[in-house]
Amino acid sequence: MPNKKVLAIWGSPNSGKTLLSVKLANFLSQNRKDVILVLCDSFMPMLPVILPQLNTEEKSLGKILSDPEISQDNILLNCITLKKNSYLTYMGYHKGENVLTYPDYNNAKATDFIIQLRHLADYIIFDCTSYFTTDTLSMVALERADSVIRLGGCRLKDLSCFASQIPIIADRRYNSENHIKVLSNFKDNEPISEFKEIYQDIRFELPNIPEIEEQFATASIIEGLTSIEGKGYEDILKIIAKEALYE
Repeated sequence: MPNKKVLAIWGSPNSGKTLLSVKLANFLSQNRKDVILVLCDSFMPMLPVILPQLNTEEKSLGKILSDPEISQDNILLNCITLKKNSYLTYMGYHKGENVLTYPDYNNAKATDFIIQLRHLADYIIFDCTSYFTTDTLSMVALERADSVIRLGGCRLKDLSCFASQIPIIADRRYNSENHIKVLSNFKDNEPISEFKEIYQDIRFELPNIPEIEEQFATASIIEGLTSIEGKGYEDILKIIAKEALYE
């Protein structure tokens, strides 16, 4: 059994949060572990990006969080599981939904949701919104997660994001000193060493690779990687999973 069950993945916009969330969830499920991947973003729903071939309009994370009480029955009703991988379940907002689609909910309800999820799977992965204070579930997931992976890219907008968000996440309840820092989605022509020095304590590096860009373009990021660079990415992924989920 895992030492840790709930993992939150957070970082600056376009740093590869959803990509890493999907790849980690897929890797864990391939090892016959039940995994629930929660896509928190209601500003730009990721379900239609990851699973554009499916009609997910009957199932939504918003339906769970807007219910008067969180129930496992309602959670299960709004889960999406593909036939080819019954170990991996997706939850999120579908195409056309936004922050105004459902009524607001409070921290207590988000906390109850996470507690309920702990009883339903071996692992729960939260793909958190970059500006987490605008999304209650992302904020509570970062606080309640057993482990947090923090991603940063090598662009000025990454620094701008962290300059505004890091003072908030430095609050003791987020346990930010134990976040696993990853330099992510960077290209060879970017100032990698300079950004590593700014971020400090970078544990892992996940570069941008052509195969992943192709997967995004063809809506196939739930598939495995086959190129040499892709296999290298997956090797690092396995090490990250071990550090994030086991003592």
